[in-house]
Amino acid sequence: MTSARAELAAMAAALCDPRRSLASLVGETVQLRQLVERHSGLAMDRQDGLRDGESFLPSGWAISPVQAGLCAREPYRSAAFIQGLALAVRERLAVSGGRPVRVLYAGCGPFALLALPVMAVLDASEVQFAILDVHAETLDYARELIAALGLDSHVAEYICADAAAYQMPAGAMPDVIVSETMNTALGKEPQVAILRNLHAQAPAAALLPAAVTVHLGLDRRSPGEPCTDWGRVFTLDAAALRAWQGEPGDTLPAASIRLPDVLDEAPRLLTRIRVHGDIVLGDHACSLNLPLALPGKPSLAGGSVLDFQYRLGGQPGLVFSLRETPAFTQALPKPDFR
Repeated sequence: MTSARAELAAMAAALCDPRRSLASLVGETVQLRQLVERHSGLAMDRQDGLRDGESFLPSGWAISPVQAGLCAREPYRSAAFIQGLALAVRERLAVSGGRPVRVLYAGCGPFALLALPVMAVLDASEVQFAILDVHAETLDYARELIAALGLDSHVAEYICADAAAYQMPAGAMPDVIVSETMNTALGKEPQVAILRNLHAQAPAAALLPAAVTVHLGLDRRSPGEPCTDWGRVFTLDAAALRAWQGEPGDTLPAASIRLPDVLDEAPRLLTRIRVHGDIVLGDHACSLNLPLALPGKPSLAGGSVLDFQYRLGGQPGLVFSLRETPAFTQALPKPDFR
């Protein structure tokens, strides 16, 4: 075993331990990030080129290799998804009948960060990964890093494809699908389109994240207080994906929310993520959970009703209309194409 592989194995044991709290794993996630940046061919310390290699797909914004790599610098986010993936794989392994659990990792980024600790704690005879990314450059970085860590035997195949359009081989359906390709309030990036496509082909697979919900409310007044929640606007989970299978058109249904009669502050969209089981990322846990203002600074009166829909396509995200003035429609933030 190489020194890098041994270093990974030591931190992976903690990261994949479901008894550990996310807060207790900050040190290990920092060590993991430092390890992958040190052994990757991707330079993360450059001051320019942050968006080099990004793509705007029919399903949304595919971020650049460096942008994807920067996600590793969020410790709670990394810990939650790694711990959740390890738990999901072990649950499926217990009922697999002796064959390895098949994991499809859609949108692996340059480090395949969520997979590495799971590969380090489980044998290749227990888990096999299909590593997928839309960018060939990003996929090459992931392949080289996995090889440098001596984990090649854990990878069944590398796939360069758009996960929102990828067709799985009939004889290799995954047991677990993990795709962390989202932005706040499920805007801009293709998380919804990817899971719609993959879940339709492998409905029995465990999904990570298991659920993403977007709520409307108010930001907390101080770090010790909770955010105010007026109601759930949109849910992305297996039940919703099944319900949408026959949904026509370029939008998905979402909720209507009536604002309080007295509105002292501007509403915020609140994103909550249940990764797997009881592993959750709540308000302010990471950048994905930061309360998001409605764009355009709309003038909203107390008691107004906002009717939401989720818009599909190249600029995905929630949109809403004011029921009192149906012609007024306000979209959530779109990608900056400059």
